Formats: sequence, structure tokens, C-alpha cells
Amino acid sequence: MNIFLLPYTAARHLAMALWCAGAGLLAWWLVLTLMVELETSLWSAALDGPVLLCALAAAITGASVAGEDNLRRAPLKARALRLGIGVGLGVGLCAAGVAAWSFGLPLLLDADSPAYANAVDPTLVSLSYRVGLFGVMGLACGVATLVVRKLADPISHIFGGIAAGLFGGALWFILSGTTLGGLLSPYLLNVPSLGQDLFLAGAGLGAGAGFAFGLLTWGIPDDLYAGWLRVLSPERFGRRIPIDPLDQAGRERFVGHFPRGLDLWLPVQDGVMELHLSIKVDKEKVYAARGLSLQPTTVHRFLERVDLRYNPTRPAPFETVLSSGDRIVMGSGAARSEVEFLMLPKEER
Repeated sequence: MNIFLLPYTAARHLAMALWCAGAGLLAWWLVLTLMVELETSLWSAALDGPVLLCALAAAITGASVAGEDNLRRAPLKARALRLGIGVGLGVGLCAAGVAAWSFGLPLLLDADSPAYANAVDPTLVSLSYRVGLFGVMGLACGVATLVVRKLADPISHIFGGIAAGLFGGALWFILSGTTLGGLLSPYLLNVPSLGQDLFLAGAGLGAGAGFAFGLLTWGIPDDLYAGWLRVLSPERFGRRIPIDPLDQAGRERFVGHFPRGLDLWLPVQDGVMELHLSIKVDKEKVYAARGLSLQPTTVHRFLERVDLRYNPTRPAPFETVLSSGDRIVMGSGAARSEVEFLMLPKEER
């Protein structure tokens, strides 16, 4: 998780999802190694499921917290403290939830019924009696990360965590031998055993729960990025200036060819007036372009053109909200200049 490797595109929202999915997959592999390869006797076979769920809770929670701290370049002591709190809470809440479900569900059933025998059978592969276990595992991850993030966005963490756990459980069920998995896998993926493989079912549980958790609970925030204005015209090509101030107050940057006081100077022969354009940002991190010249000033974006040339009959200049990648053309014909608005990591300074 490196902010320099995450460009400001819609795909950045998948970064945390893939990061947590990798952590969940790694936790599943570690538990499987202890159970099979090393033939461990640390726990009984009846505890295979709870141990796996607790390991997933630790890995997914730790990955979410550590990923955020990596992006924000948090101090090492703060990282270790937050990671310890998150993992500890995640494992503790998951263990408590799994125990409550495992001991509480049989109490609601008749001891002589087949449902009771199924509920207490740890080897049964059935979502009917295990759905609560996946839900509490996801809830534990959500609550643990919510506490570490000082109760920010409680709805996305709590309900996103539950949904992530249930999504992982659904993948586990589909890949473990259900009719749906058995019917679809030979024709869509050309792997006849995909729908009847407990090995892949565990992998799907770890990767699926981690991916959904990273996708639903915490995305890459905009406050890690700052706006820049870059020149695309041959004259002064590549010249760029930051829009954001060092503090959190708003700011306005001016573009033109007036010799003094402008933030970005462009030559008059390229169609730029003394005071042609300004880019502003407010305290809410909303960027906008304002046209200050009677000469052509157009914002170009996908399937849209915005004319910003100044209208003297209006009490204020035209303005439009900017998105990363928008291009602004000043002037017309051979005498024209072009600049681009970009969102880059703040550390680019």
C-alpha cells in the first residue's frame, strides 16, 4: 500500500479490497499449513473452523489498519499500537461471537431432532448452521477497525463487515460442493472439481471476505491527494503548480501573462490574456475553474465541453467543478494554450 502507486482513478478503490483479500488468503494458507503440513496438535479437529475464522479476523483487520497507516505514513509507534488494538479486538470479538453462536444455536433446537445433530456436528458443510459464524467474523472485523478509526463511518464498518463475512461464507458454501457450484464450474471455468473442493472453498472464504471488507468499509480518501495544474502546450510544457495550500484554508490560483503576481505565467502569443483563468479550492476540497477573460476558455472532459469565457452582463464569472484529467484550452486556432488539472499524492510536493 503505497500512495505513489495509486493514481487518482476509480480503480484506486479496489486497492484496499485486493490488499485485504491477499491478507485473508494468506491467513487461510497459514492455518491450512498448521493443520495439514505440520500435523499440529495445538487444537482439536472440532476447533478447525473457529481457529480459521479468528485467523481471518486477525488478518483482515490487521491488513485494513496497516494499509491505512502505510498510506498516511504514520509513525512506527502509532502503527504498532493501532495494529495491536485492531488485531486484539478482532480476534477477541470473533472468538466471543463464534462461541456464542456455537453454544447458543443448539439450545434453541430440540435435542432429539436431526437439526440438533447437524448443529453440533463440526464437520458438517452447510450454510444453514454456519451462517452466523461468518456474520460474526465480519462484524468483529468491522467493529475492531471502527474502534481504531475513532468511530468514523460506523454504518459502513458495521454493515460492511457483516456483508463481507456473509459474502465469504457464500463463496465457501458455493465452492464446497453445492449444486450451483457443481453446475456452473464445468461450463464457465472448465474446472470440474471447482464446485466440490473444500480446499478451494477455504481459499474463497479468505479471499472473498477480505475483498468485500476492503471494498465496503474503507476506501482511499481524497485527503491523501492534492490538486495540480500542469501545462500541456509546447511553451512551458510540463510546468506545474500546486492548487492546495499548505494549510487547510481555501485558495485560488490565477493564470495569465501579466508580468507580476500571477501563479502560472503563460505567453501572450499563445492566446493567454493578462488575467485569463483561475482555479480555486475550498475547505471541502472541491476544485473549480473560473473564466476571467472574454477570449475563448473551454474545459474539455469526456463527452462534455464547458464554455467559461467571461460574460460582462453577469455579476460573477462562469465556473465549473473540476475532476482529475480535465483539460482547459485558452485561446483559439494557432494561438492557444492548454493546461490539465490533476490530482496527485500530497507527498509529490
